[in-house]
Amino acid sequence: MRIKKKLFLGFGLLFIVVLVFGAVSLYYIEVISKTASITLKNNYQTLTFTRAMRSVLDEQDLPLNSLAAGTFDLALKKQENNITEHGEREATSGVRYCFGVLTNPSSGLNEQRQAEKKIRSLLTTIDGLNMQAIVSKNDSTHATVNKATLYLGSMVLITFFILFILIAGFPGFILNPLEALIEALQEISRKNYDARLDFKGSEEFARLANAFNTMAVELGTLENASLSKVLAAENRVTKLIEETPDAIIGTNEKAEVLFMNSAAKQIFNLGDHAPGGQPLHILPGQTGLLKEITSNKDPEHILEIKRGGKIVRFQQKNLEINVPNLKIDFDSLQMASYPAGIIYLLKEIHE
Repeated sequence: MRIKKKLFLGFGLLFIVVLVFGAVSLYYIEVISKTASITLKNNYQTLTFTRAMRSVLDEQDLPLNSLAAGTFDLALKKQENNITEHGEREATSGVRYCFGVLTNPSSGLNEQRQAEKKIRSLLTTIDGLNMQAIVSKNDSTHATVNKATLYLGSMVLITFFILFILIAGFPGFILNPLEALIEALQEISRKNYDARLDFKGSEEFARLANAFNTMAVELGTLENASLSKVLAAENRVTKLIEETPDAIIGTNEKAEVLFMNSAAKQIFNLGDHAPGGQPLHILPGQTGLLKEITSNKDPEHILEIKRGGKIVRFQQKNLEINVPNLKIDFDSLQMASYPAGIIYLLKEIHE
């Protein structure tokens, strides 16, 4: 699976969860707000209207005067337009009927007192219905709040797990292949071309691993080809030096012997011994001669060596080997060189 697709799925899922979280939050806030508003608007107003009617009955003696009757009728009309609970309409109709008895001039005082008593009982019934509705709606609001808390808490937990998975898994998903790539590149820098990468689970990293493995194979092939060419060139040079009648000694920058042909070995009485890798000044039995050879800077120097009971003359020639060193500094190419050793050539002089 591509990294882009994994990122899209991970963050897309997180976005959906956050979106649902916000939608559920807004929904329950609206439900709770609406429930509270209806409770205050309907039931609480009903209690206000019944209290107003009861106050008229408490403050006025029977029969009611016109002002008290108008105040009672106004509160009763408001109550008739604010009926919300089951059984409240019948009780309100009963109040209207009894109020008609109170305001009827032909009604006797005893009959009006019975009507007042009935009105008070009906107002108590209306108050009870609305108080019970307030308690019921309050319990429903609490249940809605608890349900919203449960749902929102679950979504918070889901969001936390998604974020935890993204935080815990995604850095490792990216960094682990990068660490493996860095280690493999370090192996390549040490000329270990057998290093290989094997990434699974991501198409991009799988392609990177294939490209790296192909590069390692190509570099190994080029290294082997270059090494073969170097060895072939070295063999040709060795053959050429060996067949040269003049004595030839090659040293590196540390004055260690790199090669020495048979003529040179004969001069130093080394036989078939190959002194490769040894410092030139510690060859056995030739300390003075070697000191003269290595300290000579005169291109026309004549070296006399006793051999077979007679003096043999050699003309010494020193060939300094300098290796070019290219540097790129601020978009400019600088060429320099550093010493890589000396080749000593001893050519025998015949009379």
